[in-house]
Amino acid sequence: MSIKLKTLTALILIAAVIMMSACTETTRRTETNVSESIKIPVIMYHGLTESEKLRNTYMIPPSLFENDLKYLQEQGYTTIFVSELVDHFKKGKKLPEKPVILSFDDGYLNNYTYAFPLLKKYKSKAVISPIGLAADQAEDEKYRSPKWSQCKWGELREMYYSGLVEIENHTYSLHKNDSYVQGAAKRADESDEDYEKRLRADLKQSNDRITKLIGRKPCAFVYPFGAKSKNTESIVRSMGFSAIMDCENKMNIISSEEDLFHLHRFLRDDKKTLEEIIVIENQN
Repeated sequence: MSIKLKTLTALILIAAVIMMSACTETTRRTETNVSESIKIPVIMYHGLTESEKLRNTYMIPPSLFENDLKYLQEQGYTTIFVSELVDHFKKGKKLPEKPVILSFDDGYLNNYTYAFPLLKKYKSKAVISPIGLAADQAEDEKYRSPKWSQCKWGELREMYYSGLVEIENHTYSLHKNDSYVQGAAKRADESDEDYEKRLRADLKQSNDRITKLIGRKPCAFVYPFGAKSKNTESIVRSMGFSAIMDCENKMNIISSEEDLFHLHRFLRDDKKTLEEIIVIENQN
């Protein structure tokens, strides 16, 4: 082989190595490998309202939600479903470089009237976790009010089939917080056996309604009020759920499937900007 041919071959090999390295680096920057820990903020919303009188910790103006969507896109975040996070660890599916989950608790009608159009406008995804009983009641017009009612199943189904909304389990009828019942937590007057039987029956009823009326079985359970007891998690896990979302204001650093059962969420009220919630809270 001539010196010129050897030189040309060497140069081609070097160029190929450089190109392969560049492609590998690009993939590394734009996708998250399953072997790496993932830092992912989960933002917890409830309702949106235009009325200043109705605004509170859990009801914020639609304009604030729109600003959040703009901010996330400007900062390079990509909204994902909780099922995509689960599939990353269970099936090795790739995630975007900066994933974020937007979750809406309770399934308020204003999620459909205000949040859904904005999700479509900004091509963003969200997870909505309705109260099963409230969705059933919403079918009756006497329970319908733009101010306080929940979505009908048909509205939830429309959002789901848009490809922008995922529906998860938030209990069927345990969304209560009084001296007797606190969400999915055990009651003071009940045995462990009775508690497990009651919780299983409720979550199954919610799962069954969502599976039948939406067309997909939930993969995640969302604690109402963040309330739980020492054996709540083990019961939920035994029912086949792959993730659990709580109400702790913390950033998630997820390294394995085990961490999916403790997905923390930042409460989104109108007291801080989303930048303050994601950036400043993450520094603490």
